[in-house]
Amino acid sequence: MKPKIWIFSYLCFLLITSCRDEASSAGGKWLDSSLRTVQTDTCTVLLSTILADSVATSGDTICQVGHYSSSLWGNVQASFSAEYNVTSASFTDGITYRFDSITIQLKPSGDYVGDTLATQHIYMHRLKKYVSLDKNGYLYNTSSIPYEPEVLASLEFKNKPNLKKTLELRLPDEFGEELFNLMRNNSRVLYSQDNFRDYLKGIAFVSDTNDACVNGFSISESSLCINLYYSKMAESVVNMSTTFTPSTTLNFNKVVYDRSNTLLAALKPGSAYGLPSKETNNQAFLQGMTGMYTKIEFPHLNNLQLQGTIVTIESAMLYLYPVQGTYGSTMVLPSTLTMYTANENNVMQDAVTDSYGTSVQDGSLATDDRVLKGTYYSFDLTSYMQSNLGTSGSSRKNLMIMLPNSAFLSTLNGVTFGDANHQTSNLKLLVLYKIYTEQ
Repeated sequence: MKPKIWIFSYLCFLLITSCRDEASSAGGKWLDSSLRTVQTDTCTVLLSTILADSVATSGDTICQVGHYSSSLWGNVQASFSAEYNVTSASFTDGITYRFDSITIQLKPSGDYVGDTLATQHIYMHRLKKYVSLDKNGYLYNTSSIPYEPEVLASLEFKNKPNLKKTLELRLPDEFGEELFNLMRNNSRVLYSQDNFRDYLKGIAFVSDTNDACVNGFSISESSLCINLYYSKMAESVVNMSTTFTPSTTLNFNKVVYDRSNTLLAALKPGSAYGLPSKETNNQAFLQGMTGMYTKIEFPHLNNLQLQGTIVTIESAMLYLYPVQGTYGSTMVLPSTLTMYTANENNVMQDAVTDSYGTSVQDGSLATDDRVLKGTYYSFDLTSYMQSNLGTSGSSRKNLMIMLPNSAFLSTLNGVTFGDANHQTSNLKLLVLYKIYTEQ
């Protein structure tokens, strides 16, 4: 049903809600009782989209690189920059060593948006400045570090992120021979991390703006690492290698987006600038790394108290439906979401738990493509409704839904929800409450 303002009378309950006295039989009439149990699905629920000023993307274990474009999300481009750790190698005097090759190893994290069957391109550039965290110890999706215009190496591949098969791609021999000679000559560049940082401040991984996919890769000793292979020419050839690993602290993802030709064109960064779903074709959005999350309000909750002397909420379930056609192979629905309470300034506070106060709400995604509206997220709002019934002003808490923190900071997964007025994917709130009326 469409949301309505809570103005009910005893007659309204008889006509439009499924109200029954607890002692009555099915199909029976109201008994002379002062206690009634009522279930309704007409409570007003408002959705809006909020965009965070910035998202801390440094020090994560997953990076995103690529470009994706759609009429819904606009143009999104993700790049990654990291410092690399110095390595060591031992060479014996009088023995000949030969450079063989240099590669970079990429291990897909399984997170992606876009067409994974399309060829992807990544360009590696030397950074012009060090990767340096701000005074709070972070870098953000809006941060920027300049890099050299010359391409250090270009990568071309087709990824299969669901298989999580490690890719190892060859880099230019010139780069490898340069590093090999530094090691072979025992260069001071390799004496310390500070010295190596002066030689190689870091590497930026930049995508091609014509690509159609953003892929996630692990950041570890075995992913995004640079492997240098060489041989020891002794009585028999001995194959050897050394690895330059990406820093797990001095790294960050930058995300650039253009939503000028989308429903989200009017969305402004900042918690004070929520964009109501009625202005975005009855839809609300959330997405990781770009900083979008969904705000939920119940403006007429207190009208429940008009129904009797005492009103108590027994249970409340919220069902949010992803808009059909906005998810699938190019935008996979996240398996879980996180719900928080927020104050009147949209500042997030506490995670919302179940009615027992023990488990954090995760959305409980249900999927059934065979049934209309068979895909949805459900949230038990019983404890939230109980604690907020009768509150107003700064005491009233709103709700925020976003990706779980790890995914919000390191992936571009997203969801588009329909509000109560959406043509096909309208939300549903079921509230069961008891009314006590003095005789």
